[in-house]
Amino acid sequence: MRSVCRAVRAAGVALAAVVLALLPAAPALAHVLLESAQPNGDGSVTLTFSFDHGCDGQPTEALVVRVPAGSSVLSAGQPVGWRNVVKGNTVEWTGPGIADGTKAAFTLKARLSGKVGTPLLFPTTQRCGGGKGYEWIGVDDASEEPAPRLIATAAVLDPALNPAPPPAVGADGADDVQVAVALGAFTALAALTAHLTRRRLRRPDPGPTASSV
Repeated sequence: MRSVCRAVRAAGVALAAVVLALLPAAPALAHVLLESAQPNGDGSVTLTFSFDHGCDGQPTEALVVRVPAGSSVLSAGQPVGWRNVVKGNTVEWTGPGIADGTKAAFTLKARLSGKVGTPLLFPTTQRCGGGKGYEWIGVDDASEEPAPRLIATAAVLDPALNPAPPPAVGADGADDVQVAVALGAFTALAALTAHLTRRRLRRPDPGPTASSV
């Protein structure tokens, strides 16, 4: 009986090994990453994207990054021998293949639009030799191919694209400052009226006049 159990257990282990060997390679830890975001002090920010892998062993030949809606790309930088094309909120890099396992970094200068505290996503396409590639567009960080991302802060957002919210408006359409001024004026008027009323009440009765005698 024990020999039968050992045989079944061995067969199960062998089957599991075969199944794992047949599973396609997945880029579980090999992502295109947004490595850094450096504010430039003029409302723009320099973003650095990097990767250290190809596609199933094939070299990377192109990278396309899209910045969030309302944002724009100003310029881009790349490894030696590569070139870029900027169109609106998209930059595409192409060049000689970067071998699988070799780290490469690409930079872009942009003006970012968004809301402080929310994630900004940068959907990215990685193209490799042999027609292979990845679409790094997952909105969840746990996605199989998650998009590069960062949490928006006031330092990386362009103030010109993200104006401060207008002052709070009261029920009658007046903002807080107007309401405060109106209340102040009303209070002053009420105080003056009360003062004049007290003076009138304190004024002594002049008595009968000569014409009434």
